[in-house]
Amino acid sequence: MFGFTDGYLATEKVNGLTAALDVYRTVEGNKTVGFDFKSLKEVDASIHTSQNFLDLYWVLKKSEFLPEDGSESKTFRDFLDKTQYTDTGIFAYEWIFGDNFISPGGAAENLKILKQLGDLKSGQTMLDIGVGIGGGARQAAAEFGLHVLGIDLSSNMLSIALDRLQRDKDTRVRYSITDAMKCEYPPESFDYIFSRDGLHHNDNLGLLIKRLHKCLKPNGRILITVYGKGHGKFSKKFSEYVANRQYHLLNLEELIHIFEEAGFKNVKGVDLTQRFKDILMDELTKAKTHKSDFLKVSKYEGIVNGWMDKLGYIEDDNHCWLQVSADRD
Repeated sequence: MFGFTDGYLATEKVNGLTAALDVYRTVEGNKTVGFDFKSLKEVDASIHTSQNFLDLYWVLKKSEFLPEDGSESKTFRDFLDKTQYTDTGIFAYEWIFGDNFISPGGAAENLKILKQLGDLKSGQTMLDIGVGIGGGARQAAAEFGLHVLGIDLSSNMLSIALDRLQRDKDTRVRYSITDAMKCEYPPESFDYIFSRDGLHHNDNLGLLIKRLHKCLKPNGRILITVYGKGHGKFSKKFSEYVANRQYHLLNLEELIHIFEEAGFKNVKGVDLTQRFKDILMDELTKAKTHKSDFLKVSKYEGIVNGWMDKLGYIEDDNHCWLQVSADRD
């Protein structure tokens, strides 16, 4: 267990220590061993007795690994935090999407999607997968009184979320650094499961959705948005983009089938791609209008070029933004 006292920031300690534990490898005899990182969690007692949201513990398992091959990234968490979700990348996303959010449309769009879960009541529980820097979880708690567990594999993003939770001190919110495929929750734990634009990183979505079905309470509801694929032939540039991000994209029909196979009822799929295009256009205009806000020309050009590329992928019917909602009996 590793605790923090007032005056320290999770972004100064948590992401670095998590990364070190996650990628640690050594040789014992003729075996390469290290830690299989399971999760980082907050200590509930410290939250309730001293309002300390930064008293944390790591769950690790000593495991054998393949010999190191010189790869730059040793784990998928390591890959995420070294590529798409570096500190500078996260804050660039937040600048374009709005405070506390790194998904299309920011707070306003997230609230609109949250409301589609139905008649949300104070005290109900929600699992937020891919919570990022935590804005959606804190919004669900503040707007509806939900008790939210937000999980994400990126220690860079969750460290930011933890610092802001320590600042806001909302006891209805908890965060955990973990892989949704590894975390274990008792059956029928949550009234709602929610995920914004993170599950396209998963290479076995069918298995994950089956596991999530078990986590929902009877009459519980799940709603996700993900990046998906259209029906156009992938351009070379889009194929490279998908490979570089390690995305696993599905079309809307495939997503609906996965939910039905998992046992969900009232499965509804919606193609949000036109809305995605409109948001990209608005955000592109914002970036161009406020170009002077960027300290580095390269960061500005990276955002503008990235958004222009996405608009091109949409035009080619390669890149989609998809939503699926469903109920458990």
